[in-house]
Amino acid sequence: MNRSTVCFVTASGTELTTYRYVRFALLALLLALAVSVGAETVRTGWETSISSYYYTAAGPVFVGVLTSVGVCLVALRGYTDAEDVCLNLAGISTPMVAFVPTPEDGHAPDVHAIVNNAMTFWAVLAVGYAVVLVAGLRRRAHGEPWPSRWGLAGLVSTGAAWVVGVAWVLSDRDSFAAHAHTLAAVFTFLPFAGVVVLNTDWGVRVLAGVPNSRTRYDAAYWAIAGGMLLVAVVFAALWSWDYALLGVEIGELALFAAFWVLQSLDLMNGEAAADGLGAGGG
Repeated sequence: MNRSTVCFVTASGTELTTYRYVRFALLALLLALAVSVGAETVRTGWETSISSYYYTAAGPVFVGVLTSVGVCLVALRGYTDAEDVCLNLAGISTPMVAFVPTPEDGHAPDVHAIVNNAMTFWAVLAVGYAVVLVAGLRRRAHGEPWPSRWGLAGLVSTGAAWVVGVAWVLSDRDSFAAHAHTLAAVFTFLPFAGVVVLNTDWGVRVLAGVPNSRTRYDAAYWAIAGGMLLVAVVFAALWSWDYALLGVEIGELALFAAFWVLQSLDLMNGEAAADGLGAGGG
């Protein structure tokens, strides 16, 4: 494989175990969200979107799960730099879906709380960004190639997202409180779809630039990617239905969870998992 795209490491049993636990933790978090939302639905009936459960008894679980999912996605290294960029973009967007609630009739947004949460998040993100830059520049000083093409795209896109978000809050807090949730949700789901495609044989070889694909589930990955597109198209056609957005969210999250299970099995052997531990970042 192209070592500039997938960095090989010799991973210890502890590292592999930790890697797998983080992957399984993400599934556990999605299960927790499903249980909490399901229990509240049984008690009070359906909301029009998963985000609307923020205003119900499931709200604390909703916020906790999305924040934790974001941490897991950023912490995990993708099999390739391209996948790692998508995981990171989804990871920095997911907490913002929780911190900025979806606008609902009868629920006035707490703008001060939203600004506090968003700015806290961006302050921590800025520190993490600086650490990545320092570590990368040290690698470059030691003659290692940094950043890769995809790594540079990740750095630029993350920096741009940070600048836009901070500028938006500082210039118009009310507009941010009203619309940032939707934008963050889009930049959560689109990278999810990108991760699926980037794990197909074509995605690994052509998009990520790795000559040899390790996947055993190419057809299944394409089926999941096709299913994600189909869900989006079907519910777009049904957009006038009150529960169309809920249908999109449930369908896309269920398909991504299925992909995550399949990819975890795909990476279960030590060599493939070691590739995942050493990839990305750049």
